[in-house]
Amino acid sequence: MIKRIETLTFTPTTREIAQEFCDMGGDEQAEIFNEIAIISKGWPSPFCFQAQSITDSKKLTDDGRKIMSVIGEYSSKQP
Repeated sequence: MIKRIETLTFTPTTREIAQEFCDMGGDEQAEIFNEIAIISKGWPSPFCFQAQSITDSKKLTDDGRKIMSVIGEYSSKQP
């Protein structure tokens, strides 16, 4: 019997990543932000520089900017 192991390499599109995020529940989405915080701690510049880069991007639409704003509004810890 011949056995073959193949490795598949692919890069998900931004739409696929966004869809996966949207399909998650709140706890899973919170874990994503926690992981971003962990990963970005190792960056040479603080995460705020990345956030600025996103807001400066010509690809960010008004709808995308609104989503970022809503996340900001709701992200402060509730009493």
